[in-house]
Amino acid sequence: MIELTKEYVELLRQVIDQKDDPKAKDLLKNLYPADIAELFQKLSLDDVIYLYLLMEGEKAADVLMELDDDDRAKLLKVLPNELIAKRFIDNMDTDDAVDLMRDLDEDTQEEILPQMEDIEQAGDIVDLLKYDEDTAGGLMGTEMIVVNENWSMPQCIEEMRSQAEEMDEIYYVYVIDDDEKLRGGVLPLKRLITNPSVSKIKHVMKKSLLLCGMMIVLRK
Repeated sequence: MIELTKEYVELLRQVIDQKDDPKAKDLLKNLYPADIAELFQKLSLDDVIYLYLLMEGEKAADVLMELDDDDRAKLLKVLPNELIAKRFIDNMDTDDAVDLMRDLDEDTQEEILPQMEDIEQAGDIVDLLKYDEDTAGGLMGTEMIVVNENWSMPQCIEEMRSQAEEMDEIYYVYVIDDDEKLRGGVLPLKRLITNPSVSKIKHVMKKSLLLCGMMIVLRK
């Protein structure tokens, strides 16, 4: 086990100053997430950001959850939202991801969620954020339906019926493009039902994300 001695910390600072990526990765690779979180308390915020950009997603996510609340808040405030989505949220268990998202304001949530690559994870987070963390609903996941943005309204409804046969409850229908990536915005079910049958999903979407009630969630 590596001890976080003054000499070790000073060596790491020198490596960071030199922007020696391979050496920095080597110094971190044998440390447990809890050790790295402790190490981060001895470094400047800029140094911590530098190291975070070098870490793999799962390890970076684990380290983030090991930080105390104040340090985690400071880090999340300065990291790009795309990095938070793909480096952290995508690599967390749903419960941890929801806990982390609750620490962010709604505007930040709306910027982060569309950038996630894990569609199912994004869906669970959107649904669980509607509940108070202490309620039973806040501990439950949700099943999902996926449709393509280029489908017509009748085709979309038919596909929803088919997928829904295997599910007990449905809260969201997720819309993807031809590359299976989420699209950005929402489509309330009223629009799905009332728009002309020739309309495509992507032509009647609204640019928003965290709305109440039944909706279709899309990605930018």
